Amino acid sequence: MATSLDCMLCILRQSLEAARFATPDVELQTKILERTMRATLDSGLDSDPPLLGTIVHRIVRDVARDADPYYKEKRRFNKMALGQLPKVRRWIEDAEDKFETIVRLAIAGNSIDFALGMIDEKLIDESIRKAIDQPFVGSIDDFRAAVDASRTILYLTDNAGEIVYDRLLLELLVSEEFKKDATVAVRGEPILNDALLEDAAEAGIDEIVPVIGNGGDGLGVLFDLTSPEFNELFANADLVIAKGLANYETLGVGPTKIEPKKIAFLFKAKCPFIAGRVGARLGDLVVKVQRRRE
Repeated sequence: MATSLDCMLCILRQSLEAARFATPDVELQTKILERTMRATLDSGLDSDPPLLGTIVHRIVRDVARDADPYYKEKRRFNKMALGQLPKVRRWIEDAEDKFETIVRLAIAGNSIDFALGMIDEKLIDESIRKAIDQPFVGSIDDFRAAVDASRTILYLTDNAGEIVYDRLLLELLVSEEFKKDATVAVRGEPILNDALLEDAAEAGIDEIVPVIGNGGDGLGVLFDLTSPEFNELFANADLVIAKGLANYETLGVGPTKIEPKKIAFLFKAKCPFIAGRVGARLGDLVVKVQRRRE
């Protein structure tokens, strides 16, 4: 997906926010922003936004000399989400359609995204509560049918904290009701507040299904960075479930180096450009199923 002028401005904003988050040193913040501006100009409008975002966060980590600037925040939001599990499990038990309610909660967790700036627990709690009644953009029935028709599922996570809500959907997928053979893939190396193996362990995901790192530090799925193990699982899974905007940007908007058999995108519409592309309003819950492009 080519970068737009709005994407470039968003990347610069994200760079400044990440710089301020990573270090209090104004000189280092300035250096990060200068290097980001050069990288943005060098890339031009031909670079995919997730690739440019990946470069930006490498700059942040390099200049701030911090391999994982969001480490403490990831711990905080994992703890917050785990604390909410008893409450949301009661909502699920009381729901008429447990599958739909769990999908809603999994998508609502996508609000925990530091690419949009700093967030707080109150906003996340509000997002989770609203998700129970929000309309979907896309078809929950199409997603349910895609799950029913699949034996093997590769589940691509997005953010820490959010991964706790993914656990609810994964528990259902491997339950006696669905009996799916599921594997979870997290990021291979730190970037933003994206989930890593440590976050999957904190969420209890590794007690439910196998978990792998995808081999890279890219936003979304950048196949030049991902491992052969991940690539093979991606190509052979009956269904890939991909959480978050970056996964949609890298896998759902045009051809990719490896085409999945079938892929379902679950995310909140947080970017005006992507929202417009899928016919959503900002904040909507999006469910989009795509089959292999011939």
